Amino acid sequence: MILGTAFVAGTLIFTSTTNKAFDELFNEGTQTVDVTVRAEQAFTGADGGMTVEPIPAAVLDEVRRVDGVAEARGDVMGFAGIVGRDGKIAGGNGPPQFGIAWPATLSDYGLVNGRAPAGPGEVAIDSVTAGKTGYTTGDRITIVTKGPAEPYQVVGVFKVGESGRTGGVTYAAFDPATAQRLLVGPGAYSGIVAKAAAGVTPAELAQRVTAAVPKGYEAVTSKQAADEASGDVKELLGFLGTFLLTFGVISIFVGSFIIFNTFSMLVAQRTRELALLRAVGASRRQVTRSIMGEALGVGLLGSIAGLLAGAGLAVGLRGLFSAVGADLPTTALVIEPSTIAWTLAVGVTVTLFAAYFPARRAARIAPVAALQDGLAAPARSLRVRAVAGGLLALTGGAVLAAGLSGAGEALALVGAGALLVFLAVAMLSPLFARPVTRALGTPLVRLAGATGNLGSRNAQRNPRRTSATAAALMIGMALIAAVSVLASSMTASIDKALDTALGADFQVSSGGGFGPVQSFDPSVAAGLARVPGVESATATTYAQVKLGGEMVFATVGDPARLAGPFRMEMSSGGAAAGTDEILVGAKTAADKGWTVGSRIAAQYADGATATVRVAGVYKDNPMAGSYLLGESTFAAHYPGGQISSVLLVKEPGADAATVRKALDGYLAAYPNLTLQDQSDMKEQARSGVSQLLAMISALLVLSILIAILGIVNTLALSVIERTREIGLLRAIGMGRRQLRRVIRYESVLISVFGSLLGVLVGVGFGWAAQRALSGDGIDVLAVPAGQLAAYVAAAALVGVLAAVWPARRAARMDVLRAIATQ
Repeated sequence: MILGTAFVAGTLIFTSTTNKAFDELFNEGTQTVDVTVRAEQAFTGADGGMTVEPIPAAVLDEVRRVDGVAEARGDVMGFAGIVGRDGKIAGGNGPPQFGIAWPATLSDYGLVNGRAPAGPGEVAIDSVTAGKTGYTTGDRITIVTKGPAEPYQVVGVFKVGESGRTGGVTYAAFDPATAQRLLVGPGAYSGIVAKAAAGVTPAELAQRVTAAVPKGYEAVTSKQAADEASGDVKELLGFLGTFLLTFGVISIFVGSFIIFNTFSMLVAQRTRELALLRAVGASRRQVTRSIMGEALGVGLLGSIAGLLAGAGLAVGLRGLFSAVGADLPTTALVIEPSTIAWTLAVGVTVTLFAAYFPARRAARIAPVAALQDGLAAPARSLRVRAVAGGLLALTGGAVLAAGLSGAGEALALVGAGALLVFLAVAMLSPLFARPVTRALGTPLVRLAGATGNLGSRNAQRNPRRTSATAAALMIGMALIAAVSVLASSMTASIDKALDTALGADFQVSSGGGFGPVQSFDPSVAAGLARVPGVESATATTYAQVKLGGEMVFATVGDPARLAGPFRMEMSSGGAAAGTDEILVGAKTAADKGWTVGSRIAAQYADGATATVRVAGVYKDNPMAGSYLLGESTFAAHYPGGQISSVLLVKEPGADAATVRKALDGYLAAYPNLTLQDQSDMKEQARSGVSQLLAMISALLVLSILIAILGIVNTLALSVIERTREIGLLRAIGMGRRQLRRVIRYESVLISVFGSLLGVLVGVGFGWAAQRALSGDGIDVLAVPAGQLAAYVAAAALVGVLAAVWPARRAARMDVLRAIATQ
């Protein structure tokens, strides 16, 4: 319970702390300016909203003339990557890399040393980036913006805000004229900021400025702009928090089996004591309350310890993000009252629920049991469990089948059905715990003789206990197996997609990141087309557009030129998309009921609405996606004209290695861009899936760790429960080493039983998830048999390790005292 509640508390503390840190970071700028003027956008486009229509200098003049404006200036911001000493872009693929115009007024930037940039070849960098890269005043550095990387001299280092925190963002400040030329265009701005005169509130000034500026621009208070920016980050962190909390819930679910098992064994060991209480007048309700009171104390202590451990886990999570290059702003740990309440509520509730059924069984102990030896607490028949589990399995199977048939939200139905089936398997596992452990123990009996036989029989002795102990391990193994099957299927599907739908020999794309770093100037495509050995260089990007009220991502490019690199085949219509025309994949067209000539209400990122015509339907193509938007439409409604990748086809007969060397030579001036051939793209995809699998598996290891502790706990209590039996075995000649082997064999059988059950269930879940996602491109089922076999082998090793302490404890028992135990 401590580990489970620690994960819940740690996630909540980490999220609250990071949210507060971002609030502080974004609100620092509100101290120097009151109003921000920006171009209106109907929604955030594919570039994250960072590349917007530049604001002409005339708008700044209008703002300055507004009554109530004390001072106003133009802001310039865009992508500018600082190349580190290792030749890579500082900041990597994490937060954005910004270039700005050095603000002479209304600024929260303060020089730490040096001076402000004053000419085309000069730059100032933020203090955090300076510390990471080792650059300082007087150094020569290279910076890449829209065009090739250019050399600059560092003339100053500045601090961002009072704290100097950047949240991992890198800043390169140029003189205003240079920043405009490099980032937004001569005489233009990316935004305008203003300070209100005395007696004018920011809200009043925002209204006045909005009324004064031309249509297509809006003024908001700086506080509102900061809240919006912080809200976007919080939304992402909210997803991350939910993701992490899911594993906390899994850990608590696993822990509930261990709590249930522990209280069941404690009740069984205290049968005579509880019967004496009943004999002297204690009612069933009082016995139940006494057990539940113990559970309440355990739950409170475990939850409090979990809360304290969660604070340490939150610090660890922050360090983990820093280690992978995602530097988050920091502040003091925030432990909100709701975090304390939720942690205590979850820990106590789960503990009480898990202890309730053992407590009820304790209350049914008859007073006469006080006069008898060896009478166990009454156990409910497995018949009821079999009926309930069977009904749950049938219900889960029906829901799962509905999801696989494509009814409603297929993936949600598959998930719900899988959960019900999973619970049914956990409920039914005592029914086949004995035969399965007997079958697994057969080799032990043959190889290890009497000790193997005793270990096997101990695992079979109490199927409820064995299944409850194994269930904790089963949960973790099932989830890891399901994720492994899904990850292998994703990798196989990506390989198939690249083999069948990508005709390009090379691809050039950005290294990643957020905002403008995801895109680059179209001139790169033209330069690549002139490289010797290149037959064609086709630029592509992505855009968000509302079609029929639904927000979708569309690939942008010339359909005729993309036909080769994407291996596109038309089902109907033509391979051309003019203004306000779109091409659609066959499955999407069938689902929506669209055909060539269909007209759909649309809205673009700049707010313009139109009726889009379906100009053609192409055979489903994972590289092209479901929608293909023409370049003319993109140019008219998506400012900036940046591209996200270039697909290259080499000339027939040209040597691939020679062409690649020439391309590498051209791209040397663009350190923000990456050249890949098809094998590189496959490897990158595999690497991404492997990283995701490793991250999820690492989080699931917590549930495995809890399961191991559960096996240790069960075996330790079992040793206490069998004290007299162990003493008798030692008395008739069993050696300490033999006794340790017996307990070790029992542990291994329980572990292998749980892992086998988990792997089988997990493969089924992975298959169901793959089937549900087949329409989203994961259309190849791949089961990593070797990897799953390794998991089972690892579970056997886990059983050996889990038995070490209980076995040593059993072997050290005093024989005479053990025999005398009642």
